[in-house]
Amino acid sequence: MPARTKQPNLPAMPAMPAVKLRGFERISVPFLEAVNRRPAVRRGLHNTLGLTFAHVVRLVTAPRWRVFGLAQVQQMVAKDGLIVAANHRSFFDLFVVTTALIFRTRHVREVAFPVRSAFFYTHPLGPVLNLFVAGATMWPPVFRDARRRELNPIGFEQLAYTLGEGCLIGIHPEGTRNKGDDLTSYLPLKPGLGQLIAGCAPGVLVLPVFIGGLSNDVRVEIGRSYGKLPRSQRPIRVWFGEPIRADALQPTADAMAMTELVFERVRALGEADRAWLASQPGL
Repeated sequence: MPARTKQPNLPAMPAMPAVKLRGFERISVPFLEAVNRRPAVRRGLHNTLGLTFAHVVRLVTAPRWRVFGLAQVQQMVAKDGLIVAANHRSFFDLFVVTTALIFRTRHVREVAFPVRSAFFYTHPLGPVLNLFVAGATMWPPVFRDARRRELNPIGFEQLAYTLGEGCLIGIHPEGTRNKGDDLTSYLPLKPGLGQLIAGCAPGVLVLPVFIGGLSNDVRVEIGRSYGKLPRSQRPIRVWFGEPIRADALQPTADAMAMTELVFERVRALGEADRAWLASQPGL
């Protein structure tokens, strides 16, 4: 088991303060913290429930993958862990990106995706889906109410603490889905990515990603992959950018500025995707 990467001056992974939790959060948050505090448990869930879900994602979507920049990702060395920063157009964006990395590289043995606290941590069905469908990967909770200024930084400290070789953290710097028609328009960025980078080890790699071509409906995705229309007319494009070491960003010191520096790369990949689509007749 690789040694865990720990944030400086943190002898243990911090916990969400119980006095700040409400209702069902008092059960769901400590439970998912307990799971993700233990590398062996996370690895076990990834190798069972997580990989089962990844196989389902691959079955539904892989026939339409068009992956760009994969060679440089396969060759990189991510001994301190990997942060994937992607645009956000569909519920399934990070699941597809991570599935591609799981099956086409050797970098991923456990994953975590920060997720909105509403439903996934406030409704009893949320942890059930999280555990048995996603292998407890939808963690930590991201709060949208007045508690966000106090609790969300703790969540990013937890993520930084868990990073290590084989660990991937997937994050959407926009914070929520962009529902507009223009694939290369983006919502205002949130500082969470920069907060995470500021707290992680210098050798952690940050991987910019642009993804397009997914809907928000599983039935639509199955139809696009296995229906009568040629799959080539419904491609899912995954663009991997050049990875950036955390210590190349950390001197910036400002969380929002670090987020913006990474997302500039995502925007550039979006423009490459726009040019590629324009060059493909019939798309």
